[in-house]
Amino acid sequence: MANALKQRNQLALVAPQPASRQTSFSDRIVAIAELGAGTLAAERCAIAFPASGVGTDNVVFAPHGDSRWDAVVKAVLVALDNRLGDAVAAEGLKRARGAPGSIESIERVALSAREIDAIARIEKIDGRQIAASAFIDGVSAVRIAMVARADRARGELEASLELMARAVFAELALAAARASLEFWRTHGAESGRQTVEAKRELLRERAATNHLDKAVAAARRAPTTHRFSRFGELVAGGAGFDQWVVAVAEGGALTIAASSSGLKEFDLGEAHSALGESFRRRIVIARWRDRDAGIVDRAQQSSEDRMFVGSYVCIPFEAGAIALASRDGRASASRAEAIVERLAPIAANWVMEREAARRSLLVRQLALRMFAAIDEERARIARDLHDDQAQLLAAAKIALEGRREAARAIFKQVEAELRRKTRELRPITIGDASLDEAIESEFARLHRAGVTAKLVHLVHDGAAEKISRPVQQLCFQVVRETLSNVIRHARAKSVQITIESTDAAARVSVTDDGCSIGANIKGEGTGLAGARERLELMGGSLTVESRAGRTTVIAEIPESA
Repeated sequence: MANALKQRNQLALVAPQPASRQTSFSDRIVAIAELGAGTLAAERCAIAFPASGVGTDNVVFAPHGDSRWDAVVKAVLVALDNRLGDAVAAEGLKRARGAPGSIESIERVALSAREIDAIARIEKIDGRQIAASAFIDGVSAVRIAMVARADRARGELEASLELMARAVFAELALAAARASLEFWRTHGAESGRQTVEAKRELLRERAATNHLDKAVAAARRAPTTHRFSRFGELVAGGAGFDQWVVAVAEGGALTIAASSSGLKEFDLGEAHSALGESFRRRIVIARWRDRDAGIVDRAQQSSEDRMFVGSYVCIPFEAGAIALASRDGRASASRAEAIVERLAPIAANWVMEREAARRSLLVRQLALRMFAAIDEERARIARDLHDDQAQLLAAAKIALEGRREAARAIFKQVEAELRRKTRELRPITIGDASLDEAIESEFARLHRAGVTAKLVHLVHDGAAEKISRPVQQLCFQVVRETLSNVIRHARAKSVQITIESTDAAARVSVTDDGCSIGANIKGEGTGLAGARERLELMGGSLTVESRAGRTTVIAEIPESA
């Protein structure tokens, strides 16, 4: 008991708040204390009960304004708290903070008569008695201490304390029920709002999915000649844009496939086009007129900045890129990205079909040219045999009738002509020679025509040796055909042949200082159209850069050829 009295000042007791600041729950506990004190004519009554979420007990006193016996009741409450802790440890009583249990079954823990007498002597209580008990409902604990007149029956006091405790437990249960109700009411309202928003989001997602499905179906139905126009219309219309340009990668270059304005010629160079940059870097590029102040600087403008009136965005996809513009700024770039992502596989198939059709056309054209060349060569051989060899044979026949020496000379001339024709009829090949040797063997023809020649390697460590034999053969055919063209048409004084090679491709360029032949090599007479078609069939390319006094023919051949 002495130990309990020593520790009484360590108990966390909350003094009663002014009436204006008390909660309604505390008010009801105060009313219970006042009712108990009034019924028993007690001089002081204190009730300690759990404080929700605080970790300590609240204490209320009655009657209001009389604090003479506060030291007594506080000492009793401390002693009850110590005795309660001992009872929990010794008897395993379930004491915990939280919602109260059933008030039908509560356990009582009381101070002994010796403990109460000790407190009464220390606090000098004369002619009065102390009634005190702690009650547990399995979850919460309530402590009640009272200073009453000495003539009150002990049984009456203890019964009153239990009734007061049951009333406090009832208030605790009611408060917990109200808190639970408020929680579920709030939680239910929030859940309801979340459910409504989830339904709305689901409806939006379903609408977006349906729109994308319809866009895919519309794209699949698009006629072959208007496929990329339909692609642009679907993306722009679905995302709120009013201008668009679709570019696709074909033959190693990005070209305009369709546009809302009918534009076909457009600069997609690295330094001038946001659309080209978007495709090369695989990033989305956006320009918002109301936000990007840098667009005012014309030195940094792209082709799209000058072409589009409003804001625009460039979105790449597997086979190309699309530029979309809006004048009113209400378009959705994210929406456009979603549509492009869904339609991108279809666009890639379209590009593959176009490339397959282009290659098929190229094969047919090559076949026609091949048969035409065969027929033309047969006709030429027939003319040569008729014009040259037939005349020589006729002369030899006449010579046989005359001098033998003349006949020998004519037959020797016939033999030389036949050998020359045989060499011309053989296909162009480097045979067992290296590419360098085969090219240098052509220099004799150039020298006879008064043209000096030079062979240059720009890649070290034996560039020519790194080129496979099939690619070397193609390189030689391009060089030989180009040199023949220089001799026949260029009126050049010098020629430089440059060979470069990488692990992926070989590059051959032939530059002469003759007259320009123009970039269009599809016409007859240049001899390069067939070379270009052969290279394109092999996945390569042939270009001509020509101006007055300088012409360069560039052939690029992938090693896969």
